[in-house]
Amino acid sequence: MAKPLPPRPFTLRAAVVLWLVIAVLLLIAAGTFITSSAVQDGDRAGFIGLGALFGALAVLQLLLLVPLRRGRRSARELLSTIGIIAGVPIVVRGTPGLSLVAGAMLVAVLLMWLPQSSDYFQLTQPKARKRLRLPGSR
Repeated sequence: MAKPLPPRPFTLRAAVVLWLVIAVLLLIAAGTFITSSAVQDGDRAGFIGLGALFGALAVLQLLLLVPLRRGRRSARELLSTIGIIAGVPIVVRGTPGLSLVAGAMLVAVLLMWLPQSSDYFQLTQPKARKRLRLPGSR
């Protein structure tokens, strides 16, 4: 029988809710871009590409929420990678509607790496502590 999970800290619960909201907003943005492609003549491929990209990101985020809630380090690392790679360029560029979503991504990443969340991941998937070795010693 599997050992019951310890209670999730507030920081991780907030990160899960924030990722869920972000995924829904990305799905809405994806739908908007794809619908806009139907009325645009010139940039149709660009709108379809952005819609597909945002849709894929949203689905990936939704799929990673279950392992994140179970305390899987891999889910935290993948969501962090997505948040940083997608969030930083959008925030730096200052795209009006998407900057809010990108900022929320970066906040969610921060919440997942705060000490309370890290302690939870240490309880659910203990990581062996590395011992410091001096060069030349066994």
